[in-house]
Amino acid sequence: MEQFISKPATASPAPEVSDLFKTYPVQTVEPAAIKEWLKKGWADLQANPLASLFYGVIFAIVGIILSVFSAANPAFMVAFTSGFFLVGPFLALGLYMLSWQRDQGKKIDFGASLMAIRHNALGLGLYALTLSFLMLLWVPASAMMIALFFNNIGSLSGMSGYAALWEGLTQMNNGFLFTLSFIGVGLLFALVAFATGVVTVPILIERKADIMTAIATSLKVCMTNPKTMLLWAMTITGIIGLGLVTFNLGLILAMPLVAHASWHAYRDLIAKNASIR
Repeated sequence: MEQFISKPATASPAPEVSDLFKTYPVQTVEPAAIKEWLKKGWADLQANPLASLFYGVIFAIVGIILSVFSAANPAFMVAFTSGFFLVGPFLALGLYMLSWQRDQGKKIDFGASLMAIRHNALGLGLYALTLSFLMLLWVPASAMMIALFFNNIGSLSGMSGYAALWEGLTQMNNGFLFTLSFIGVGLLFALVAFATGVVTVPILIERKADIMTAIATSLKVCMTNPKTMLLWAMTITGIIGLGLVTFNLGLILAMPLVAHASWHAYRDLIAKNASIR
């Protein structure tokens, strides 16, 4: 009869957090390495200028198109333009691929760079969705701030050009507070995008890791090298900013340079033959 006597169920032990969020070992890198990343990135651009500049031209064209549309309603289009650059790490996928090919000593294959997502379709696809979700959060958040501070949506639709937007900001009583709030929230979104993506795409491409491992490793990189990563983020912002203020034409060089340099940053931060742990 003992086989018919019910026994108390034993709860399964909860998995360790370390088993859920494994990462690749991260190396400590000094801020001086940023200069070397840029040098190597520039060398990659020079080694395959046509392929690299092709991607740069695409970024510039998209930026110009957004600028043209924003001329009619700059207040709202600023949100969409900045949101577009939140997904920049994924859009630079082909440029990462070109650097990886050169890193391996292979012949540059532009066609393969266009199909780079094949190396880890699931991981890269999930990362694209993550960035898209972040952008979809940013756009309404920025629009809400604009609506709250301007108080009159009709006045926004009547603005034609950035000069009118600037005039509206200078005339409103809380223009400084609006600018401070807008930039602050934007930096918060940018911080999330950077911290979760500083080495995510290279890991997904080269190591075919899962999305959680790649993002957790990126976060660990930032925590291990806070000063270097802060200066690297500022460097990226400065280079891309220069590309934007030149009517987006500077993006033709800025985006390939940043993407190629980011590959070499990844190579220094994560040992080439390191295994997950």
